Amino acid sequence: MIRALRVAAMAGALLPLAGQPARADDAPAPQEPAAQVPGEAASAASAPSAPKWKWEGAIGPIVSVSPRYAGDSSRKTSVVPGFYLRYGRLSISNASGFITRRNSDDIFRGLGLDLKQNDRLRLNVALRVDNGRRSSDSTALHGIDDVRRTIRARTSVTYNLDHGWKVGAGWGADLLGRGGGNVFDAGVSHDRRVSEYTTWTLSTGVGLADGKYMRSYYGVSPVESTASGYPVYEPGTGITSVSLGTGWRTEINPQWVALWGGSVGRLLGPAARSPLTTSARQWSLNAGIAWRF
Repeated sequence: MIRALRVAAMAGALLPLAGQPARADDAPAPQEPAAQVPGEAASAASAPSAPKWKWEGAIGPIVSVSPRYAGDSSRKTSVVPGFYLRYGRLSISNASGFITRRNSDDIFRGLGLDLKQNDRLRLNVALRVDNGRRSSDSTALHGIDDVRRTIRARTSVTYNLDHGWKVGAGWGADLLGRGGGNVFDAGVSHDRRVSEYTTWTLSTGVGLADGKYMRSYYGVSPVESTASGYPVYEPGTGITSVSLGTGWRTEINPQWVALWGGSVGRLLGPAARSPLTTSARQWSLNAGIAWRF
């Protein structure tokens, strides 16, 4: 009897302890974080990534050897500070041969805007200064009027094919009506990587122009005939030239790139028959180095 009472007393004393919080030593082990819900993972994967670039540019000297004017047999050597700057779809450049980090893009002279661009198709509009031609450019132009400087607008479309091939076409117009007329061009090019750092480009193209352009650059008016001694010549719309070009690009490092190349061509149609054309065969060379940022 006495033993039973003692057991009951001990049990009563232990009951209040059952309701007390457990000590830290007795706490259960921390659980692993809950796995990410599949729907949340898919949503994160599909979220648009930040654009890889906002702006880029390049600057450096460009050396070129070219005819004094289209159709001249003599040549000139020039050195110009080439530059290129792009912000988003907007770009400005004075050198069509510059290449920056977006190596798949052609660079157009002037102030340009990409209206549409994806892996296949690019639509671009650009404004640039057309310096025209001065009679002082060559002794062969003595007595021929200058072609005045103007603003030219150009619209172009480029379509990227597979294996480094692309086709393109463009139309340019004289916005100020200073005799520049309308010009058209179409071409095909191919890029081939010949080493880890060097890419070779081969291109061919054809140019056309309307009568206004032809008369300004290849025509001889009666007044000009008297002053120059050339016969009167009034050309019409037609093909101006065909050309074949090649270019090389070597990535020196992420900041520096070297460029060089050349082209050969031939004037055709009304341009080749002009008395101002002293050589229908045309060729040019160019080279440059650019710092990219």
